[in-house]
Amino acid sequence: MAEDSIRKVRNIGVIAHIDAGKTTLTERILFYTGKIHRMGEVHEGTTEMDWMDQERERGITITAAATTVSWRDHTINIIDTPGHVDFTAEVERSLRVLDGAVVLFSGIEGVESQSEAVWRQADRYRVPRVAFVNKLDRVGADFARAVADIEEKLGSTVLPLTVPWHDGDGRLLGMVDLLGARALRWDPGDQGRTIHAVPVPEELLPEVDLWRERLLEALAEVSDPVAEKYLAGETPSGPELLAAIRRATIERLWVPVLGGSALGNIGVQPVLDAVVDFLPSPDEAPPVHGFTLDGGEVFRRPSPDDPFLALVFKVATDPYAERLLYTRIYAGRVTEGEVVLNATTGRKVRLVRLFRLHANQRERIEGAGAGDIVGVLASGPVLTGETLTHPDHPLVLERIAFPEPVVFLAVEPRSERDEAPLREALARIAQEDPTFQVRDDEATGQLLVGGMGELQLEVQLRRVREEFGVPHRVGQPIVAYRETLRRPVEVEEEWDQPVGGRGQYARVALRFEPLPRGAGFEFLATVPPEVLPPEYVAATRRGIEGGLGASPVGGFPLTDLRAVLHGGHYDPVDSSEVAFEACGTHALRRALLEGGALLLEPVAEGDIITPTEYLGEVVSDLGRRRGQIQSVHNRGVVEVIRCAIPLGETFGYTTQLRSLTQGRAVHTLRVTRYDVVPEDIARAVWRSRGYDG
Repeated sequence: MAEDSIRKVRNIGVIAHIDAGKTTLTERILFYTGKIHRMGEVHEGTTEMDWMDQERERGITITAAATTVSWRDHTINIIDTPGHVDFTAEVERSLRVLDGAVVLFSGIEGVESQSEAVWRQADRYRVPRVAFVNKLDRVGADFARAVADIEEKLGSTVLPLTVPWHDGDGRLLGMVDLLGARALRWDPGDQGRTIHAVPVPEELLPEVDLWRERLLEALAEVSDPVAEKYLAGETPSGPELLAAIRRATIERLWVPVLGGSALGNIGVQPVLDAVVDFLPSPDEAPPVHGFTLDGGEVFRRPSPDDPFLALVFKVATDPYAERLLYTRIYAGRVTEGEVVLNATTGRKVRLVRLFRLHANQRERIEGAGAGDIVGVLASGPVLTGETLTHPDHPLVLERIAFPEPVVFLAVEPRSERDEAPLREALARIAQEDPTFQVRDDEATGQLLVGGMGELQLEVQLRRVREEFGVPHRVGQPIVAYRETLRRPVEVEEEWDQPVGGRGQYARVALRFEPLPRGAGFEFLATVPPEVLPPEYVAATRRGIEGGLGASPVGGFPLTDLRAVLHGGHYDPVDSSEVAFEACGTHALRRALLEGGALLLEPVAEGDIITPTEYLGEVVSDLGRRRGQIQSVHNRGVVEVIRCAIPLGETFGYTTQLRSLTQGRAVHTLRVTRYDVVPEDIARAVWRSRGYDG
């Protein structure tokens, strides 16, 4: 791909809270760009991007789907991501490889809890974005309130570029383009393909003038040409305004905001224009940051002339086909059949096939280059987050970080002969979904699968039955508890046991301290090297880290503690790294038994949206579930309850909430932190696993 071609590429994601209209917007984009010739509808189960049977049945996006469209002579690679909190890993890995994003907000609910979560994910990856306020044709929609919500809750400076045009009865007629100072109306006769531009209606002029004045004031702050004309009382030209918005967007100073109704075919084409006009091409994104095999830092520009460099951000698998690698190419070019290096593992693989992707369809291509997002079939194993590079220029990109599972289910085969196929199917799904984990529980001997929530596990286990054809039984959900140290404790531990006729000696002095929630594990060594050589210090650390997987008190993983190695002794003849590893593990066990343990549980936070008449019942039920109400906001005929609730109390909550509110309330709760479990509940949990706590 030539340099000028790269400038005409946009790699974007569509991200939002569940039910904000992401897939509906993406379907319209496919239709207006000529990729499809009939619009699919989520409520009819006919969408292109939600191609899985379960997605169409449930009316939600489960897996991120990729496609490529053309608009105004630009190539736009789009990833439509899930909104449900259980599938947040799909958003995480998509944002890792995207240069820009379109974020949807409902004009009725405004900024919801998952909207905030995906916004923070985009902040973390420094992704420029354009916002689209959807559902402005619905009763209760309020564009100005949604814009204020984005500024207030997300701390972002927004730049409204369109405002809604309603008739006297509140029906959405179209949108007013503030840059062009004109009203736009979408023709319902051809499903919104034709846009009619008309003068701004008289009754809207005062409001539109106010919005436009704010827009010009903001742009004058970042653009000298706009400032000069604005202060002189002149109207800046269109190219000057677009250049100012583009710069402000790419530098993440402001977020352009558009509005409309994806379902009503209003306001979609301006979103495509904004993607082309304001979001960065691959060569305008920051250089990708990687490491040489000896640990040196390297920044690589997205040039087709540089050595090949790509990141596999997703692996798709099924029982019959080869594993498809969703791959973002950052530099260089590659052709079908070429041998590249998996720099993460050090093994070479051949790129057997290259594909342009459209949902679950593939179009074979001969080659691809910097800026492309493609599907790859490789001759050897490649996993999510691994780096493919030119064999002579190895470079490792930072891996994608995924959250740890917070809920587990016990799974068992229907018969003995089903055990091997069951484990194989689960292993293949775990390769595809990094938040889906499979392990054997040492305490109970059960086969466990873990994930981010009940829905995710239900979806993946149904795939085991239907796609892989393996029947199985499933137990009740189990919370992924953790443990931590109750109080600081000093420990001196000695290891002196002969192995294979040779002595194995080690002695360490350690201080263990609890840390704040979410701090993880820290290791500090203040012991001088003449007292303990560095290799024995490192071995002690390995021993402690090896013991973090299961506490001696309750068998759960340990977290939020610090170990300080401040003394010890070694024997020049009998000491070894093996002895110090064992000594470190036993010191940790003693610290937990002497200092005591606290049980930690995952806590989910988010919103419950309920009709006002059911507020009392919902609040009372939350109290019974140890829920904490953080705020209650009225939004017309509904109440938005922002709350925190222990994850273990949310199992089956969707059904209960529907029962309380005649099916009219919804919730979006996601695990945000761990907190201490009340003493009586902690003792019961430990006893249930055969520990005395």
